[in-house]
Amino acid sequence: MSGPSSPGDQDRIRIGNADRERVVQQLNDAFAEGRLDVHELDERVAAAYAAKTFADLRPLTADLPTGTSAAPARHRPAEPQPAMPSGPPAPVAGRRGGLEAMRGLFGIFVINVVIWGIVSLTNGHVIYFWPAWVAVPLVLATVSYVVGGGRSSPRDQARWQRRSRRRW
Repeated sequence: MSGPSSPGDQDRIRIGNADRERVVQQLNDAFAEGRLDVHELDERVAAAYAAKTFADLRPLTADLPTGTSAAPARHRPAEPQPAMPSGPPAPVAGRRGGLEAMRGLFGIFVINVVIWGIVSLTNGHVIYFWPAWVAVPLVLATVSYVVGGGRSSPRDQARWQRRSRRRW
């Protein structure tokens, strides 16, 4: 039994999960570059996972500049994964994450204080200051930030670095 030789024959070949994932990755990269909007990305990803042959995958990437079509994956040796960086991760990532978390908690606290103030004014008397309970995580985060010198743990820093490298 001979293999397919013309492009039309290759279009009828059933695809595997690796082929679908390769196309989905290409679509995600195009989305990260601003070439696709969210709705179009959703449609194309759904079509990629529903695809059965290479002919089903080709139109999904035909209008994208990188890898203009879905072709059978060539078997190549796996690329070596980069080694973990030597030395501690940059403290900037952890510091930024800590500050962002505290800003978010402070914003939630302020919103709750405003709601408490409005409710107290409409009732005509000051009610129990329940936003204090919302302030507990803010206080704990601030104490942790000050005691830690503005740096997070190496595990948290590595997590922030991984998040900053993602393209979603």
